[in-house]
Amino acid sequence: MKDLVTRPIAEKRKIHSKNEFELCYLRHQYLRKVDYNPTAEEIKVYSPISERMSRQTFYNYSYRHLFSTIGMGIEDIYSISRVWAVEFIGLFEFSEIKNRKKYEEFYAGHAKKYLVAPNDRAVISGNMALFTMFMKQRLEDMIRICRQKAKNIKGFKVEDYIAFYGPTEPPEDIYKLIGDNKAYGFRIIDNRSFKAIKKRVKAEIDKPFQFAGSWYVAVSMEPRNLTLVDLQGAGLDPQDNIFNMGPEKLFQLKEQEIGFDKKVRMFQNSPNEEKAKTIFDFIEKNEDNPEFEEEVMIARKYLRNLGPEYAR
Repeated sequence: MKDLVTRPIAEKRKIHSKNEFELCYLRHQYLRKVDYNPTAEEIKVYSPISERMSRQTFYNYSYRHLFSTIGMGIEDIYSISRVWAVEFIGLFEFSEIKNRKKYEEFYAGHAKKYLVAPNDRAVISGNMALFTMFMKQRLEDMIRICRQKAKNIKGFKVEDYIAFYGPTEPPEDIYKLIGDNKAYGFRIIDNRSFKAIKKRVKAEIDKPFQFAGSWYVAVSMEPRNLTLVDLQGAGLDPQDNIFNMGPEKLFQLKEQEIGFDKKVRMFQNSPNEEKAKTIFDFIEKNEDNPEFEEEVMIARKYLRNLGPEYAR
């Protein structure tokens, strides 16, 4: 095994892309935690994946102008991906030597799922899949950081609003939703989903509108830096953000999503009697829970669509 390395400890202050752009996209906290320097041969194993994904990102039509604004070329992306490979090998790779705990977790999970211990080929396949997820995560994060850097360079306009949705018409003073949206029965919806719905109904962004039985509204914010007050009581966890999740967590969520899709297909292909029973059970369990009020309403609509004999 190679000699362990010592890297300087990161400062406690939060870094920003405006002043520490390179540290941000290199994910410097990961790099500082790695106490193992992989050999060129170890990195080369992952090179086909990292170079292919780097090329796909750099030559994507949507990002070419962005990278030219930042001053990055394809060789820069290759070099950055090699640094990410070092981070992956040192922190996340399934290896008895470098990451024994993660290897044991992979071993136990594989044995439970397939009823057989993983061989070398299974370990390699698992590492390749995990590294692909890690690269996807890091490249998306780099795009986000580069966009912020481009705004610092060229002063691009930033969208600054919070979108809400709820079962009733929002209050006349929509800014009340920022302080206590739950009191009005409203929830926060991510901006990407809000944009898609707004585009579908061709609504104006500064006016409330209805879609599928719910009201939607965007509340404009004053341009300013976030403070701790903005996060207090918001139920936000940094680990819920895909940029801050470990790649194994992201990989697990992907597998859960695939499993969920299978259940959806099974439900869609089942007879109406089985569909009705599943929905009846859901309504019976959650009809008195105010948090599921909207979902119960949708479930009852679905029952009515199945036929008058299932309506309730």
